[in-house]
Parts: sequence; C-alpha cells; structure tokens
Amino acid sequence: MRFASISTPAPRGCFALVCAFVLAGLLGLPSGAAAQTFDVSGFVKSSTYYDTRQVVAARDLDFLLYPTPNNPNADDPSDRDNLGSFQLFSRLGLNVGEFDEQVLGADVRGYFEADFFGPGSFSAAPDQENFFRLRRGFAEMTWENRSVLFGLEWSPLFTLGAYPHTVATEAGAPFNPFARQPMIKLTLDRGTVRLIGIAAWQFDAFVDAPLANAPLADASSTPLGGIDAQQQSALPGLHGHVQYTDGDLLLGAGAYLKSLRPFPLGDRFFSGAGTAYLSYAPSGYVIRAKTVYGSVRDHVGIGGYIYDPAAADAFGDADAFQQLNTWSAWLELEQTGTVAPGLFAGVLTNRGASDEIDGAEESIAYATRGVSPAGPSVATVWEIAPRLALNYGPMRFAFEVQVTTAQYTARLDDTFAPDPLDDEESVTNIRGDFSVFLFF
Repeated sequence: MRFASISTPAPRGCFALVCAFVLAGLLGLPSGAAAQTFDVSGFVKSSTYYDTRQVVAARDLDFLLYPTPNNPNADDPSDRDNLGSFQLFSRLGLNVGEFDEQVLGADVRGYFEADFFGPGSFSAAPDQENFFRLRRGFAEMTWENRSVLFGLEWSPLFTLGAYPHTVATEAGAPFNPFARQPMIKLTLDRGTVRLIGIAAWQFDAFVDAPLANAPLADASSTPLGGIDAQQQSALPGLHGHVQYTDGDLLLGAGAYLKSLRPFPLGDRFFSGAGTAYLSYAPSGYVIRAKTVYGSVRDHVGIGGYIYDPAAADAFGDADAFQQLNTWSAWLELEQTGTVAPGLFAGVLTNRGASDEIDGAEESIAYATRGVSPAGPSVATVWEIAPRLALNYGPMRFAFEVQVTTAQYTARLDDTFAPDPLDDEESVTNIRGDFSVFLFF
C-alpha cells in the first residue's frame, strides 16, 4: 500500500551536482568558497525482510507502520505473507567546513545528504522511487554559545538526541514522529541547558492530506492539501524545545504549533503537539524514551484533523476544525560494542478530538491517516522489536524481529475516538529483517 500525498518530480541533475562538489573537494579545485575540508560519509544498506501478512507501509513495503485489517471476504488477501529486498536507503553525505574566514563572527559549515528514495512522496510511482534525492541540506553558523541553521533538517519532534536506533528504516514510526522540514533554527547554549526555537515548513511526504468528503462553497473552494495548506495560511510551524544535558544524560521537552488553511476561501486554524524525552548513555549501553501527545499527521503518524459543517457559522469557519489527537510512547534499550543487542517497544493510541462533534458522521470532512468513518479505524498499535547487531570495522550485520499488533474499530464515537461499545479486532504481523551495512 502507498500513502496518498502530493508528489513533485525530483531534480535529475542532483547526482551530477553532488559529484561535482565531491570532486572539487578531493582535487582541491576552486568552488567559489574557501572551505578547507570536504568530508564524504554515508553507508550502503541492503535489507531482506519477511512479513507474515500484508502491511500498511511505503517504499516497496520497507517503511512499515502497522498490519492491514482483515478483509471480511472469505478469501482474505490481507492474510498473505510477503518477502522483499530493499537497497534504496543507502546514503551519501558531504560536510563542508573549516572555512578560512568567519561570517559575522561565526564559524560556518554546510552539509547535505542524499539517498535513493526518489521524489520524497509516499505516493511516488515505482518508476520514480530509484532517484537520487536531497534528504537533508543546511548551512549553519556557530558562535560561542549560540547557533543558527538554515535549510532542511530533522523535525525537533523526531529529536536527533533521542530517537530509536532500530534496524528498520522507520526509526520507531509511527510511535516516534518521523519528518524532515525546511527550517530556520536558533539554538542557545547555556551550559547544561539548551534552548531551541524553530520556524519550519511542511515538506514533500511529510504533509497534511486534503480534506475528504468536504463540502464546497463553490468551484473555487476545493480543499487544499500537502504543502499548500500550510503555505496559504501564511504562517510557519513553530517549535520550541528546552534540553538539559549533564554528561551522558539528556532530558528534553518541547511543543509544536502549526497553522493550516484547508479551504482557500476559509479561515486558518491551529493544531499542535507536545513531547518529552530522555537519553542516557553510560559506558556500554544506552537507554532512550519518549512520549508524544497531539496531532502529528504531518510526521508520518495516524490521525489528522476534521471539519464539522454543523459547528460552522460560515463556510471554512476556524471553530469548525478540530485536530484528532494521538498519544504514543516508546522505550529502547541498547548495548554498544562488537556484539550489540537491543530492544524497542512502542505503543500508540487514537484519542480523537477534544470536543464532541455536532454533525452527523456522514457529513464530517476529514484529513486523516488510519482514522475514517468510512472503514476500519486504528484504535491502538503496539510493537516489540528485539534486535542483534554485529559490528566489525566498517560493516554491520543486523537482525531484527518486529512484532506489531494493530487494533481496529468499525465504529467511532462522538469525538472520532474508538467507540468503547464496539468489539475491536486485533491483527498481528511479524517481520523478520536481515540488513547488512557498509559505513564509510
């Protein structure tokens, strides 16, 4: 299965551009910038995986979210196993630094990273997936106690300091919010306390979907989706985080607020999420954990938002929109060294909207993933995934077993949460993953 979102074509000249920069650095050729170092890094990853049933996933089923619901037909196509192999997660990065002059008193560096996933949209056609694309790319200015970053980087809700180091590509999604965003990021470093503020924008696959089942004021009011819904709100998404670091310990908490204009003739409305996390890494092992509550549909999660025409005073009234909340939490234990076992466990629940919905269910417009009045909706997902990595110099041989269970409900209550009177159905997928990495 592929997720629905707006796709834009990838620049085919990206590979040539990267090669030009790499060769300029290796050969010492002038490039218009007085950089002293060009550090190339990355890895080649080859994965082979087996699923005991069909799953909701992307990228040739490599990016796993949860198992599909059972089909009520006697011959259920969901109850079929699957075997696949995937290499497109392989990656190439270039770090440019040690410029021979400062800019406004700051040391500067540049970084970009690319892989072979294609244009970036989860709905990309198979013939578009094996494209070299920009994954991250930014310029950073660093002073003694502050820094500013301009470009494409991981969303703070993903949290580089505390994210799951699974063998699986999805790095804990949907339990851990997964997205990269264009941003302007300011970090203030006050010793053990770090303050982070970000203005960010939605990007390629990491966007809110357009409203389905939407009423129209006229032909020009077709719902906006993807990047347009945020761009036409004329406001960026806002992140704020505070982190405490002391040696091997990282504690953090943050919030995310975004505005959308789902109808071009309607109001903008606001939604958001909050998170708390930790990472503790004494010698020999690592503990990581995080919890998130709110709306993170643009971070490869379930939920999203709804529009209730019965609550609107006028078409597109902001008071008629509600975000659908989810709560997730995960914990990871990992041993470091040549033989490195690890264990990931996560849970996610659909909490619905904060207020009851006034209109009839069939009149509600919704921009959601995994939650819909038209079919089975996700109530809960949980996963446990033990792994073993064998690290030998530049190579890693990794084995992981993901046991993922999704509970589906056929009915939603007055807040779009699972109806407690409905008999929920559980389906489980077991994925075995064997991956080989070559790091450089």
